[in-house]
Amino acid sequence: MDEFKVLVEEAGYIPVRTVYIRRFTSKGLSDAKIDEIRKALEESGCETVIFDVELKPRHMYQITKELHVMVKDRIEIILEIFRRHSPSKEADLQIRLASLQYELARARERVMLVRSGEQPPLTMGPGQYEVDKYYLEIKRRIQNIKKKLEEIRRKRHVHRFMRRKRGYKTITIVGYTCSGKTTLFNSLTNLNMKVGDEPFTTLSTKYALLKIGLWKVYLVDTIGFIRDLPPFVIEAFYSTLEDIQYSDVVYLVVDVTESLDYIEEKLKTSFEILNKLGYKGEVIIVGNKLDLINNIEALKPVRDLFESYGKEYVFLSAYTGENIDVLLEKTERLLGSGSYIELFIPYSNKDMYRLIGLLREGGEGELAFKETGVFFKGFIRNDVLENMLKNDGIEVRRLERNLDIEAGS
Repeated sequence: MDEFKVLVEEAGYIPVRTVYIRRFTSKGLSDAKIDEIRKALEESGCETVIFDVELKPRHMYQITKELHVMVKDRIEIILEIFRRHSPSKEADLQIRLASLQYELARARERVMLVRSGEQPPLTMGPGQYEVDKYYLEIKRRIQNIKKKLEEIRRKRHVHRFMRRKRGYKTITIVGYTCSGKTTLFNSLTNLNMKVGDEPFTTLSTKYALLKIGLWKVYLVDTIGFIRDLPPFVIEAFYSTLEDIQYSDVVYLVVDVTESLDYIEEKLKTSFEILNKLGYKGEVIIVGNKLDLINNIEALKPVRDLFESYGKEYVFLSAYTGENIDVLLEKTERLLGSGSYIELFIPYSNKDMYRLIGLLREGGEGELAFKETGVFFKGFIRNDVLENMLKNDGIEVRRLERNLDIEAGS
């Protein structure tokens, strides 16, 4: 309920009264519950009733008919927040798509209500639509928006392909809304992207390039997760969330200042969404807002919870930077291993300039141009080394230090 009140407030409403409902009847609510809500409306002067569930169209119509006020459900509130925060053309398209898919899911039943005479004829903008055209018009609009988003998705796919071809890794920051994802993004990149306590500050994907160990990494900040996020919302934002599926590592950010029950529920929700998106890679659970914890011993139950998932985890403060170095050390180990080598490329090698480029991209050490060829001594990522050894004339001598890439190594 605390979470839902935050959503309601962010959508621009002021919660005044709370009424608890055990179940819905065939017509929506029982007469006693309708009377209870009607009395609360009269005493408070409120003009809107908001439900923390996804209402069926029939229930919404019957409740509106009984109470004579505006009735909204959880999904409408989330969509209203999205509209308030829309920062780009892509985000606007995604929000419009989610809104139309929400409407389409209800269109059939609303059409039935119109035909049965239980609801007035439907209108969409100026002019009145026949009930069949109403349904088909929504489908037409959905297809038009999907075509535009598919073009954006294709461009993203090309960009991802080129990044991977050049040896770049991708790390995506995910987690529950308001957990501090963008603050962590700013801390790692030294940027100043908008952050806030309100839900869904980030609706458009943010990217930044940084170096972690020997790896050049694209860091991605995504839209926040939320409990009971409807499938059509995930589908609408798929071109944004698709970056998660192709990530090498995911930072799953959790606000450790909340109660253990909240943290457990949000972790469960986040992993469920990762599974729905088909992500199979490495996950580091990031327990954020360590600067707000007075008693570190209080984190022991949270630590036990993190360990139960069998994933890497770290407690840090994205705001102060505390333990950011620990996060980077763990990330380096997950990204891959490297070798300490001496390598020789003869000038006669037709791919010499390409191979030198690989050394500069994937290695750290001394590069020297001698009489017969190019010499390199230092650390190199193992994937780059394997690529280079496919070429003729390459001479490699592995030195005694053959280490996993770790901070400072």
